[in-house]
Amino acid sequence: MSSKDTQFKKGNKAGKGRKRGSKNRLTKAYLKDLYEIYSEGGREALKRLCEERPDAFLKLPAALIPKDWDVKHSGDVSIRVVDYDEET
Repeated sequence: MSSKDTQFKKGNKAGKGRKRGSKNRLTKAYLKDLYEIYSEGGREALKRLCEERPDAFLKLPAALIPKDWDVKHSGDVSIRVVDYDEET
């Protein structure tokens, strides 16, 4: 019997893997540990990072933003440039 006879047939559940968006065990464990560590002294650690390494502190929010966004737009776009020095 060739693999052609058994793969990709309707109803074949073998080899589907995890559901889309689900996390593997290592990722879940890491995020749990990260949360626990942050809960113990995260604010103080962020303050210290801001004082000692402001460049690394400013990179943190950028690391949390998704790299790829699926955005669809239709219609007009207007852009307003604001000079904050003049708006005081």
